Amino acid sequence: MFLSKRKRFPSIVVAMVACLFLVIFATSAMAYSGGKVTSKKTPVPIVIDGELNDPAWKAVRPDFEGTQDVVVDPQDWYQLKLKSGAANTNAGGLRVCRGQIDGDSDLKIVWMTTWDDDFLYFAFEVTDDSANDYAGPFDTLPNDIDGIWICFDTKHDAPAVMEFPDKEYETELVQAASANQADDIFYAVAPLTTRGAPVVFEKAASVQPILSDPANGHAASKKTSIGYNAEIRLPWSIFEPFYGEPLIPKDGMAFGFDVTFKDSDPTYAPPVGGAMAWSSDFHNDNSPSVLGELFLSIVDAVAVNPAGKLPTVWGKIKNQ
Repeated sequence: MFLSKRKRFPSIVVAMVACLFLVIFATSAMAYSGGKVTSKKTPVPIVIDGELNDPAWKAVRPDFEGTQDVVVDPQDWYQLKLKSGAANTNAGGLRVCRGQIDGDSDLKIVWMTTWDDDFLYFAFEVTDDSANDYAGPFDTLPNDIDGIWICFDTKHDAPAVMEFPDKEYETELVQAASANQADDIFYAVAPLTTRGAPVVFEKAASVQPILSDPANGHAASKKTSIGYNAEIRLPWSIFEPFYGEPLIPKDGMAFGFDVTFKDSDPTYAPPVGGAMAWSSDFHNDNSPSVLGELFLSIVDAVAVNPAGKLPTVWGKIKNQ
């Protein structure tokens, strides 16, 4: 998926593609926020090394050799209303929900997802002209990091409420509709650290020991000429304490879902730093009703010829 943040940029293009293409219509619809992504099953396990050169990633990446795995659902999507979130300092509109982003060189993220019977995988290719290594402490979730938040409503049971005209999604009006329940969880990833491996936090502050232990091979990052890459695999077993029973992935399974990003240049405080969300508002991800949706599909994640398929790529949609 593509996701790009822009600070002080009047017409903001935000792209996120993980075998996902979106078409926007200026009509009303119900919350959830409308963001949907289909994660297709990979026949070959992903190597977690920060390289992003696995065939499965190449299959779902939209700009790889002119082919992509096209998923056109939904044909319906929301935009964040300017300054719609709680404690919002958004001066950019659309998906930037705190601070501002100065263009693609400041922050642009290509993110992708796939799964198999053992893991749910995510990959992030980050363009960042000021990528900072987090120096610790590694047992406490820091505020000023270049970080990735992956949020789940594992039972997909938050209420869908409210209707918004012209897709101007006001998260502050939705957040009171639901609160975190036992089945809701988010993981905060500090991909770049001085210890040489990512650190993953569970919920507000505690380190997730299974995901953070480099010996387990669940997370990796690598600096690049444009910023950095990051990969993380989430064992399905890690969701069991929240799901209430073993979570066995299957075709058509759905989760409330969002992925959000923090940018520190070198601090998170606006206007220098900022945050951007895929489907909700960074400040309101603690309300499951503002999340989007992630669907599992057993169709293999293989590249297809997009000829004759005319979905509008989210990253090419301009400010309305």
